[in-house]
Amino acid sequence: MSGPSSSSSSSAGRSSSVASSSSVASSAVLATVGIGVQGVAKLLVTVVVGRVFGTETLGQTTALLSLSVFVALLWPNAAGNTASRFLAIALRGRRSDAAVNRLLGLSMLVSSAVLAAVTVPVALAWGNGPGMVLGGAAVVVGYGLYCYARGAQLGYARAPRVARWDSVTSVLALGLLVFACVARLEPFVLLPLAIGYTVFAIACWPRGNGFAPASREPAAGVLGFAAWNVLAVVTSNGLLQLTMISAQVTSSAHDAGVYAAAFTLATPASMLGQALGQVLVPAFAHRTDGGSLRSRGALLLVVGFAAASAVVFGLVALLAGWFLPIVYPAEGAAAVADLRYLMVAVWVFTVGLVPAALLLAAGRSRQVALASVAGFVVGAGLMAVLGPVAGVAGGTTGFLVGSAVNLVAVVVVGVRRRR
Repeated sequence: MSGPSSSSSSSAGRSSSVASSSSVASSAVLATVGIGVQGVAKLLVTVVVGRVFGTETLGQTTALLSLSVFVALLWPNAAGNTASRFLAIALRGRRSDAAVNRLLGLSMLVSSAVLAAVTVPVALAWGNGPGMVLGGAAVVVGYGLYCYARGAQLGYARAPRVARWDSVTSVLALGLLVFACVARLEPFVLLPLAIGYTVFAIACWPRGNGFAPASREPAAGVLGFAAWNVLAVVTSNGLLQLTMISAQVTSSAHDAGVYAAAFTLATPASMLGQALGQVLVPAFAHRTDGGSLRSRGALLLVVGFAAASAVVFGLVALLAGWFLPIVYPAEGAAAVADLRYLMVAVWVFTVGLVPAALLLAAGRSRQVALASVAGFVVGAGLMAVLGPVAGVAGGTTGFLVGSAVNLVAVVVVGVRRRR
């Protein structure tokens, strides 16, 4: 009796594992397609702005976009990661997520207003006019709400819905941008992206998993996890955005515009790791290995992704001399060297997102945050020292070194046994 039963149980376990792996792979592909579409839309926005309004406007636009992404790291991005984990746990445990949604939703509304207000004086200090400042603040709000809603939908395992709305809102944003260019509304070139992000957030805002709430639905640990996640994403993802901000602050308007051409083509590549990470957090939320990289599956995932992304990024760097002058006729040739150097740094940064996501799935946001602090301090310090001396290359060097420190630190944490 024990033989057939054991064999049947083992077969069922293998089938479940295969189905689970297939589901994760399918979600990863759809999430990558969705975030890739958004990345292409953002890239096309900068390409159109650079062609229609010139190099200086391109630099201002890219810097404000980097500012909006960086500001989103101060809460919205972490709220999205938190929602993806806790909503997935509630769904699979067949428990109501009303308390989690209420708590995170309220925090998002408050933080969006505060963060938008904070960015206004920064945008003004960079010499932007009222229209660009308004657009920058609107992108801060829209992108933050987008990050949260996207994470929540992935927590519900609705990757097809995410990909569909990513596509719809990207087309909407591009259509509005064409109108802004035809009408010569240069100060408002950021509003199309802001509107696209906001429409996505409204369509994908989490509305509950349908399970009846208990008399008390505590959300214990949600804010603590999110708070540590803020530190984790700021100290890892923040370095990428600081490279563009550093170029805007330490270089001339022309040099910042040239660097923006390289930056806008390098950042979509970094979205590969972000897309995979967003899927891994809810998918691995129930794993019992504590986010350890000692398991063969986790190790193969990290090494396989590193090898595959190296091929993709290497091709981008190799072909930069051909496609950059086509995409950006005015800045492309001068930006080739910047892009090739930046792609090395972006690859190191992107590889580090995968082991970090496995740790976050296990609830180890505190360890991820502490592991990333050293890299951020080193990277930001190098930017501050090298930026005024080496220009845009100084910012890239700080990003590369800081990302390398982050990668090593998070791998060390993942390899160590969890107490």
